[in-house]
Amino acid sequence: MATRALTLRSWSPAGREAVVSAAYALGALAIAGEGVVHVQQYFSLYHDVSWIGPLFLVNGAACLAVIAGIAYAPTRLLAALAGIVISAVALGSLVISYGEGLFGWQEVGFGTPVALVLTAEVGAVILLSAALAAKSALQPARQA
Repeated sequence: MATRALTLRSWSPAGREAVVSAAYALGALAIAGEGVVHVQQYFSLYHDVSWIGPLFLVNGAACLAVIAGIAYAPTRLLAALAGIVISAVALGSLVISYGEGLFGWQEVGFGTPVALVLTAEVGAVILLSAALAAKSALQPARQA
């Protein structure tokens, strides 16, 4: 029995837009989770750690800006790209902090906050990348 792959282009226009909107919304939710964990960890643990503490607050503020940008259609593309970069940099920073350390801070253990932020950051990268890819697939090909 032969099967045909279901592609986004074979969906109705409303279905395609719903998929893109859902990916943006879920990506924004993942960004919100990332920001909340960073701000909570700043106030509970990192407020006295030079460099790392302020960077946790910067991450929270940047996440808030990304969410606002995703909510506003004209800035959605740029905000999604920023969200991917912010989450990827945060993931890389966490990896570095478990190795040689980052700005004098070396992470130890793997608690609930780390698990939550890893889930949120990986989810944000995947969902926002999927939203951008789906949106790009819906655009008509440009003529040279």
